[in-house]
Amino acid sequence: MVYRMKNLFKRITSHSLAKDSVIVMAGSMVANIGAYLYHLVMGRLLGPSGYGELSSLLSIFYIFTVPLNVGTIVLVKFISSMKAHGELGQVRTLFVKVTKACLVGSIVFLPVIIFASPFISSFLHIQSTILFILVYSIFVISLVTVIATSALQGYQKFLWVSMFGAGSIILKLLVSIPAVRFGVYGALCAMVGSSLVMYLLYFLPLRFIFQVKEASALTITPREAIRYAVPSLFIILGMTSLYSTDVILVRHFFPGYEAGLYASLAVLGKIIFYASSAIAVVIFPVLSERTAKGEKGTKLIFIALAGVTAVSIAITLLYVAFPQFIIRMFFGSSYIQAAPLLGLFGIFLMLYSMGNMLTMIFMALGKVKMWFIPVLCAFVQILGIIIYHSSLTSVILVNAASCLILVLSLLGYYIKQNYEKV
Repeated sequence: MVYRMKNLFKRITSHSLAKDSVIVMAGSMVANIGAYLYHLVMGRLLGPSGYGELSSLLSIFYIFTVPLNVGTIVLVKFISSMKAHGELGQVRTLFVKVTKACLVGSIVFLPVIIFASPFISSFLHIQSTILFILVYSIFVISLVTVIATSALQGYQKFLWVSMFGAGSIILKLLVSIPAVRFGVYGALCAMVGSSLVMYLLYFLPLRFIFQVKEASALTITPREAIRYAVPSLFIILGMTSLYSTDVILVRHFFPGYEAGLYASLAVLGKIIFYASSAIAVVIFPVLSERTAKGEKGTKLIFIALAGVTAVSIAITLLYVAFPQFIIRMFFGSSYIQAAPLLGLFGIFLMLYSMGNMLTMIFMALGKVKMWFIPVLCAFVQILGIIIYHSSLTSVILVNAASCLILVLSLLGYYIKQNYEKV
């Protein structure tokens, strides 16, 4: 029995999925540490007033991350399929057309942004409307960068993806430190400049795409893209709601101190998700390519689910065994009352991570008709918290129950789909 377990562990860790996941996880760790340092440094250099202004402007940018994530999913899916059939010319055509469409759309939408910026600036108590225009510039650069990132992921160049992900944060931090002497304006200009430099660097590993001629026409129709993109949008919205709405509702229903304790749990809990999500990033293009080739990916799916489960359980066990130590290490003694809840919150994020992995598998397989499952589970969570919020424990139990329903429903749907094929 021990020999079989060792053999199974050796097979899993030697798999390319495990190696690529470690690469992506390492890049994500560096990026997350860099992001933390960025906010720490900006908070100290700008002071409370300036940092509050920068944070409110960046929060506007974060609102647009959902459509960016959807765009990444859709592009990686189609680029992976093109890679499977050796259609590099199609990839170049898709890259160029989507980039042009994004830039044209951004220019067309610019007058609306200019018109709306005084109202938004007034609402956020920001003196200069130019700052909001700079945030829009960052969004536009991020939009076209998503296309480049998707191409790298579609061709499974995960080392480059990790290097650029970590490099963008480090470059932003290094450029922002001298620029912040000009206040929030300097910080945002530094973000625009560093984002543009990183975008141009993406063309180094992507130059192979432009060494072939463009295809005369895309084989992907707008209708086909919409049929995949719209359900994917609902899936991502549902999954985003499941790990973010609870923080908002706790802020509404509970006093500030308890809401702060819950926020600390949310930050620590998301470590489980970020640690295991690297596997989802890797499996998506790989499984999409195999699906396009008509190959089965049952073993790959099993390894991915086993990997996510193992990583999630390992971190959750640490939370159960050493809650007080972990709370003190990250947040200090003032948050120690959150310690008894850390293990339970870890179970919630463990279930969420498994559900996220399953949704990514379905999207890679092109089975996006299950979009209603994460959406319904998100509604169950919201309704459950509204009804049962007598304590933070009850909120976490609602979260865990919602994600358990998600996992069981997705597994049942997967089994049903495979049974129907047989």
